[in-house]
Amino acid sequence: MKRPILSRAPRLAALSLVLLASCEAAGTLAGGGAQSDYLVARQALETGNYDLAVRRYDRLMGTLDSASAARVQLEYAHALLRANRFDDAIAAADPLIAGQSGSIQASALAVRGTARHEAARARLAQGQADGATRALLESAREDLTRFTRQNESLDTAGSMRARLQLIDADLETVSRT
Repeated sequence: MKRPILSRAPRLAALSLVLLASCEAAGTLAGGGAQSDYLVARQALETGNYDLAVRRYDRLMGTLDSASAARVQLEYAHALLRANRFDDAIAAADPLIAGQSGSIQASALAVRGTARHEAARARLAQGQADGATRALLESAREDLTRFTRQNESLDTAGSMRARLQLIDADLETVSRT
């Protein structure tokens, strides 16, 4: 005896959700393309899947109009930072700092300053308290000082001011060695 279609509805709904989720993970949400890549990249960034976010943002680079490109470039730089690819994050933030203004430039300064600080901390953890580490720390301090002076309202939690204190402490460590 065949079951009525209504009794199969919950199973069909669950199957549909699984298929939709697998499409999103594969980057084919909404038929694929730039919008799909962006949705997948953004979701991956927000959920901590930084390698996937980096791949999807990288795929988007160069395919967007100028109105969207700066925001995507910033999110890409942030994904690189979160993926511990500090040199790449610095390189991705550089053109935004040079060519943008307002919140995009401010956020790029925060990303680059944080990436420089984290790169310096990685060097310190490896026992490299040298001139290159000092230069990273000083550059990080310059970026974050510029950020806090020009965009204090964007640092509502005080995380950039706190990071500046950590940078000063790290610079003292480098000076003592």
